[in-house]
Amino acid sequence: MVPPMLALWSWIVVTVILFRALRPAQALVCCLLGAYLFLPVKASFDLPLLPTLNKHSLPVIVAAVMTAIVAARVAARPWSTAAQGTGLILPGWTPGHPLMRALFIVAVLSVGLSALVNNDTLVYGPTVRRGLGPYDAGSMVLAMAVALLPFLLGRRMLADEAGRRVLLWGLCLFASVYAGLALFEVRMSPQLNMMVYGFRPSAWIQHLRGNGYRPMVFLEHGLRLGIFLTMATLVACGLSRIDRRRRSVCLLAGAWLFGTLVLSKNLGALAIGLLLVPVALFLSTRLQIVIAAALAGTVLFYPLLRSADLIPTDQVVGLFEKFSGEDRAGSLKYRLVNEDILLEKAMQRPVLGWSSFARNRVFDPETGRDLSVTDGVWVVVIGESGLIGYMGKFGLLTVPILLLARRPRQVEASTAVLALVLVANLSDMIPNSSLTPITWLIAGALAGRLEPAAALARATAETVADPPAKGQKPRGRGRTSSGEDSDIPGDSPPQPAMRTTPYTRQTTLHSRSRRG
Repeated sequence: MVPPMLALWSWIVVTVILFRALRPAQALVCCLLGAYLFLPVKASFDLPLLPTLNKHSLPVIVAAVMTAIVAARVAARPWSTAAQGTGLILPGWTPGHPLMRALFIVAVLSVGLSALVNNDTLVYGPTVRRGLGPYDAGSMVLAMAVALLPFLLGRRMLADEAGRRVLLWGLCLFASVYAGLALFEVRMSPQLNMMVYGFRPSAWIQHLRGNGYRPMVFLEHGLRLGIFLTMATLVACGLSRIDRRRRSVCLLAGAWLFGTLVLSKNLGALAIGLLLVPVALFLSTRLQIVIAAALAGTVLFYPLLRSADLIPTDQVVGLFEKFSGEDRAGSLKYRLVNEDILLEKAMQRPVLGWSSFARNRVFDPETGRDLSVTDGVWVVVIGESGLIGYMGKFGLLTVPILLLARRPRQVEASTAVLALVLVANLSDMIPNSSLTPITWLIAGALAGRLEPAAALARATAETVADPPAKGQKPRGRGRTSSGEDSDIPGDSPPQPAMRTTPYTRQTTLHSRSRRG
């Protein structure tokens, strides 16, 4: 067996090796996907004030440090061969789009503001929930900033077409390998985590389904494996239309992943897959982004629709009873009842919520017993951070898709596929807690697609600079090292570089032969 803490800290070395051996976009995708899929769940290291270092936070922090090093190297020597091969790196760490920047600030600061206003002590019989203060607020702001690092890295490193394709192929390849491990657990029971790391991430009984098992491999729960397989199936179907040369390979990968999804006994994830796989396979890019935007808008305004009883919950429960049996329908109904209880508690403090430390949960006023079960991400966020925190956090996840759908004819196929993958994950976040670093990475890549052309031009302008002569400062094409000595207006477009090769008779003959 591998000690969990050894595996966690070893990922620092793995990340450094990846960034030295691969291009930055490839290293980032491999680092985050590998950590999410293979590192142990319960391995963590707590420091005062700072966020907990675990499989979700430590790899992201190390990847951010390596990204900063790569970006600084490119900025210092943009003419070098290494810089030319790094691909597009957007400038700055915060989103360039004004609306996305505002949502990012709201998402980070709302958790701190919620802690500051929840300074009262809650007493439920013998159960006491202490009031929060500035220390808690600062710790929560740091934790939220670290949680959003994958979003920032995706926006900075995966904003162009090449970066998005790296992300798509990474999801497809990693999931294809992971499906083999999942099929092992379908046959032999969920025991890989016990065999490798020596513990079970969740209760054994939760993964007994009928006469078989629901696999989870190294993830927190089998439900997270199910939605990951659904997302990967959509990616494989989308790649079959993007990469015509590998169409048959992508279709085989899609069939392999979808078959694994069926055998994994995840009814909710399978339903999402059955809904969106035909969209990825048969509809145009324009319709794909429009459908993705419609689903994203539904998720964004789900609390309002739920409060107004505009979500047909009874019909959904009836469908589950018809196709999956009373036990699954009973589980769904129990979750919906808990949503109502938690939403009613959240609406008592609708602006900034109740903050964390289980203050958003419902307790019996006499016995202090916890009466609620928190599953859906949306109800947890709105209970802890209120409507402000919900709009900030879910706005980062959904608004990029909504903005891209304003001009559907300009959306690339890779962007539309990523949007479908993201809304599949968002749909699963209504009943389940499936918000992961991979979710934020995909959302960041879509947010980077929103960056204006001017920002992209600024990011690539330095990469076409001529290498400086020895002892001179670097200069761009058609520019002198000092603007005062140049007769070219400062706002004019870059001029062609002057000839740097010596003028010889052979040069003239070569030029004439090319013209002739």
